[in-house]
Amino acid sequence: MKIRTSAYARGRMVGTMRITWQDVAVAAALLVFGLGGTRFAARLQGAESLDVLAYLLITLAAAGLLFRSVRPLWTVGVTVVAISAYLAQGYPFGPILVSGVAAMYAVAVYARIEIAAASAIVYALAILPWWNDSTTSWITWSAGWILLPAAAGVLMRLRRKSVVDVRERVVISERLRLAQEVHDVVGHGLSVIAMQAGVALYVLDRDPAKARASLEAIRDTAKEALDGLRSELDTLRGSAPLTPAITLADLPALASRMREAGLEVSVEVEDVDLPAGHQLAVYRIVQESLTNVLRHASPGVTASVRVYTVRGDVVAHVSDTGTPTAFTEGHGITGMRSRAEALGGTLDAGGAHGFSVIARIPLPS
Repeated sequence: MKIRTSAYARGRMVGTMRITWQDVAVAAALLVFGLGGTRFAARLQGAESLDVLAYLLITLAAAGLLFRSVRPLWTVGVTVVAISAYLAQGYPFGPILVSGVAAMYAVAVYARIEIAAASAIVYALAILPWWNDSTTSWITWSAGWILLPAAAGVLMRLRRKSVVDVRERVVISERLRLAQEVHDVVGHGLSVIAMQAGVALYVLDRDPAKARASLEAIRDTAKEALDGLRSELDTLRGSAPLTPAITLADLPALASRMREAGLEVSVEVEDVDLPAGHQLAVYRIVQESLTNVLRHASPGVTASVRVYTVRGDVVAHVSDTGTPTAFTEGHGITGMRSRAEALGGTLDAGGAHGFSVIARIPLPS
């Protein structure tokens, strides 16, 4: 069984493999601030000069931030133990507490929310035995120095995940669009080629000229399908033109190819100014509908195509004269419906007299 992971999870797994330069920078900054600022904090509080143990604990608390993106629980454990030991020795409050703020923020960003909440509670309780003020002031201090950075870390974590989710949705949407384009281009081309090949084989001995015409149609259809496939590959590489090359003016040529393949098609296209995206969607819907008729309809069935506007919508109506039968919606109809819905429209398929596809797409305001 193949297991797929999100980009966010993959990023998390990559991040657990090594300490980043950002981790080193944060730890170094806290170390410099702690060693340089604690002396002044002690003077302001009228405390005695700090000894070597105090500076070792300050260094340990800062060093815990080296593991913030690798092992956030290690960061919390090392930092909280160092701060608790520092306060237990009666040293004055000082910059060492900033390492605790950074540790709480880190565990909220890089670990699960439940772990961050548990770490905040453990940190607050670890401080309580050495608190020399009222319980109310301890609660207030814990809210500002522990809960607030943890909450900020949770928000940052959710924001990062949201950004990654949006990017993944965009990538998935583009992949689906490319898959639909390839399905329509290649599927249509192969259907026409198969039909023309059958005609060529049937008339090869009796009517060489007809067989030659079918082979020429196969060549032209294959070239068009390859050009369409190349265009989609260029899109995937980022080198495709910004606007689609296909327009409603190409529908008569599409109908002509269908006639050469043995499906009689009539086309009526109203002269309407549509954005390139709308024209491509209508063309692909008509193309897929006619391809389905060519695949599934009995000999002698004809099809008609009408593209017109009514009440602020452009309507693409493709119908055939075949006998209605039960059908299961496959990739073709699903893809056509997705194209219509992507532009705010709808698509209906079925019918009591023959089979019809009706797509309604709102005109841009």
